[in-house]
Amino acid sequence: MSRILITRPEHDPLTRHLSYWNSKVIELASKKGNIVTDLHKEKANKKEFEGRMKKINPDLVLLNGHGDDRSVTGHDNEVIVEEGQNSDLLKNKITYAVACSSARVLGEACADNATTYIGYNEYFVLNLDRRFFSDPLRDEKAGRFLEPSNKVALSLIKGHTAKEASENSKKAFRENIISLLSKSNPDVDALDDAKNLYWNMTHQVCLGNGEVKL
Repeated sequence: MSRILITRPEHDPLTRHLSYWNSKVIELASKKGNIVTDLHKEKANKKEFEGRMKKINPDLVLLNGHGDDRSVTGHDNEVIVEEGQNSDLLKNKITYAVACSSARVLGEACADNATTYIGYNEYFVLNLDRRFFSDPLRDEKAGRFLEPSNKVALSLIKGHTAKEASENSKKAFRENIISLLSKSNPDVDALDDAKNLYWNMTHQVCLGNGEVKL
């Protein structure tokens, strides 16, 4: 049994989609008997994040939100973890951040033999279908991006190493790219989506200890 903390801000279409699709991660984690602390919507703030991190000392931290080289934000774009400020909270843990560019500086600063940071060293692309802004789980376009992304967390929960989890995610990205580029695919956005999936796949990195597992 592992302790998992997840942030799920929900203040714009992108974070709403991330939040809804991560409900699948929470479902599997709970089913397997893990203790899940869900910082949902307004609870995804700096004070709550810092307090829960210190109190429960999670084994796995799942960050969903906007970000930049040095930080990841929560609800209403409040910075909840920042390199040089409170990034020590991620030490000795596995972190997976679906947030633009955070692996470039924040992830590199955290990663060591006892700490793993999986994330993206460039912006993370998430293409949405406007028809499903209010019903994200029905958005097949977004699913092409979020199912592979979710593979990291789901693989970790299933007992894979961090390196294997990242590889499983990249494999899923690759499979979706191949499917989009097949001659039988009638989707007019297929080429653009395939390019963006390739971008995400190539810019996902596993830093620090890749052999650690839950």
